[in-house]
Amino acid sequence: FTKANAESPIAFSWSAADFGFASSTTYTLQLSSKNDFSADVVNLLSTQSLSGTSSVKQINNVLLSWGKTAGTETDLYYRVAASVAAANVVYSEVKSKKLTPFKLQLEPDQYTLIYVPGAYQGWSPGADNGRLYSYNADSKYEGIVRIKDGTNATSEFKITSAPDWSHTNWGGTLTKSGNNYSGTLDPSGNNFSVAAGVYLINVDTSTLAITLTKTDDWGIIGSATADGWNSDMNLFYDGKYKVWQITADFTAGEIKFRANDDWGLNYGDNGADGSLEAGGANIALATAGNYTIKLDVENKTYTVKKN
Repeated sequence: FTKANAESPIAFSWSAADFGFASSTTYTLQLSSKNDFSADVVNLLSTQSLSGTSSVKQINNVLLSWGKTAGTETDLYYRVAASVAAANVVYSEVKSKKLTPFKLQLEPDQYTLIYVPGAYQGWSPGADNGRLYSYNADSKYEGIVRIKDGTNATSEFKITSAPDWSHTNWGGTLTKSGNNYSGTLDPSGNNFSVAAGVYLINVDTSTLAITLTKTDDWGIIGSATADGWNSDMNLFYDGKYKVWQITADFTAGEIKFRANDDWGLNYGDNGADGSLEAGGANIALATAGNYTIKLDVENKTYTVKKN
């Protein structure tokens, strides 16, 4: 159980459950940090077979998600839940294993994804706008999505486990608190519905929790844009690299970054050095052309590349 064999498979197998009648049984392999499964329960896999396979990396990331310290040995408890319906569940004997989690830094191309198709992007699960990333290869996904369907006050969407409609698709009902929402993923649920806006979406496919937190909507404005200083060009959030970006044609002129189509929060560059200052100087584009511009809000930096 080391970083060197992070991609190695770990196989589990179990005996068939006997409910006393013919049934189609679903087996769920559960992990916990507690021997009585009173907390930190993760459903690692579900199947109707008598075996299943995970990986060193997946289990390692479960341990880290519980707050276990890399390099320190800890106890992992596991069992199998057999069910034919929600009311008919039996559990295997609890087994345990001592494991030492390790820190594993993933590269962006190694992030796993789920998708957010909705009316705002043509209900296309595979579209670039509408992706949530798991930065630790665990069950927790996040991303920033602009959920705006034209001028409609509300917009609908779903969560899909793959870039198509052929796998697991979740909907459900959300509870609103201020500008934010929370709820539970339901594979038989109707479309989620929220007020049009830009949201940080957090999804846990293990606990089936979903939250949407209203966040800033970033754009570019300036004499180098098609509409000058009148309106913003919307930036697209790329969760793979955690940057806002756009590729578009610009004229020679100046630009600034601002949030929510308003001057209350805007960034420029006083030193023309790639670092941003609130209310800073306009950023010059010396020549007209097609540019890719990226904004890193967290680190207050940006890049401008002429294509």
